[in-house]
Amino acid sequence: MIQYHLDLLKQIKNIKEISLSQGQIQKIYSTAYYIAFSIRIPGKTWYLYFGRGGGFEGVWAHSTPPPSELRRKDKFLEYLRRHLSSCSFLDVSLDPFDRILRLDYQKYGRVQSFYWFWKGRKLYFIHYFQDKPEAPFKILLSWRGKAFQLDLPDNDLSLFFDEVGRLQEMKKDLSAKEIKEMGTLLSEELLVSQLKTDKIKPDFLRRKKTNIEDDLRRTSEWKKLQQLLDNHESLDGMNELVVSSHKIKFSRDLNIFERRDIVFQKIKKLKKGELILRERLESVEKELSGKIEIQKKASQIPLVKPVWGVEVIKTKQSPETHQDYKILILNNFQIGIGLNAHGNDYLRNKWANKDDHWIHLDSRKSSHVIIKTNNDSLPPLEVFYLSASILAYFSQFSSDWIPIIHTQVKNLKGIAGSPGMVTYKKEKRLNCPKQNLDEIIKD
Repeated sequence: MIQYHLDLLKQIKNIKEISLSQGQIQKIYSTAYYIAFSIRIPGKTWYLYFGRGGGFEGVWAHSTPPPSELRRKDKFLEYLRRHLSSCSFLDVSLDPFDRILRLDYQKYGRVQSFYWFWKGRKLYFIHYFQDKPEAPFKILLSWRGKAFQLDLPDNDLSLFFDEVGRLQEMKKDLSAKEIKEMGTLLSEELLVSQLKTDKIKPDFLRRKKTNIEDDLRRTSEWKKLQQLLDNHESLDGMNELVVSSHKIKFSRDLNIFERRDIVFQKIKKLKKGELILRERLESVEKELSGKIEIQKKASQIPLVKPVWGVEVIKTKQSPETHQDYKILILNNFQIGIGLNAHGNDYLRNKWANKDDHWIHLDSRKSSHVIIKTNNDSLPPLEVFYLSASILAYFSQFSSDWIPIIHTQVKNLKGIAGSPGMVTYKKEKRLNCPKQNLDEIIKD
């Protein structure tokens, strides 16, 4: 089921009419085809479904969670649970240009956002978030794979999707013949899921038995509450009654009989829970002893995964020419200077060796310069000074001192979809005096 821009607009309108704003995001589920957020509002729980891509693209509001047989776990689900569970849902909105949905939520008292973009049967996402209170905001672009700190305010992060083909103009009159209800779509997924029967592993049953025994111990403490009533102990003037792991709070205006009745109702609930837990414990013990063979059905549909990690984005580029870079020889060292983005990439990817040294103006936009060393040794300081002056010359940087960063080429990594740009590590900083280049650079 693919929703077009017009379909998404209608779905967003329907979701806003439900008034989910300020609802609590409780649990998050996943099937092979959809991610589902359970959002609790007063008197009702709604489930907001997002397609995972691969022909399952769009958003739906539904009244029930996905069937347990269809539920799956993967890295994407765990990431969403870690960042969005127990947060306040604020809004969901549509980009005016392309099929991009923005989900806003509140965490640590700040508005944070998760963007969904369906393009070419793939799902790309952007996450604008804080790791912890007072931490700086970060942004994760799924197709780059790693989060980085964002110093700019969250105004229109949809612009980042331009790297992977966001359209500025698209047909807004296209729509699906029919927008199927999520209940129908889940039924269709069940039909094709080829449910496989698996035996429950003993480790799971042993953990289950331990948990039931812990709950049973707590519920059996009703006997202590009953003893308190049988002994006619006074509850008058008491704000809170604590018996083992149970706390019972009283309003000040309650009389002694109303207080005893509250304790009695608590005892009834614990007794009922004890009976249920004993039945569960007996069932688990039979399963462990092998008297009953327990089987669990699980979907075998391959999970549709979003684009997450560095993706090679093919763009039309002209072959590098000598107008894209320059090669100079200084003190028996070859120096490569990138004159544009394509030249920078050519020098780094094809001309340089991994042990060569790359330099760049510190905290400023500049050309890239590579010092070819042919071994792992550090070039002499005078070569760095001359290379820094060449870098400043081709970057139109005028100063008597030139601040640079430098590292080996093996510590560089290109950014997909951004020609000429790199990330780096193990960098060092150096402030270089300006050198005379009259005899070196001759136009």
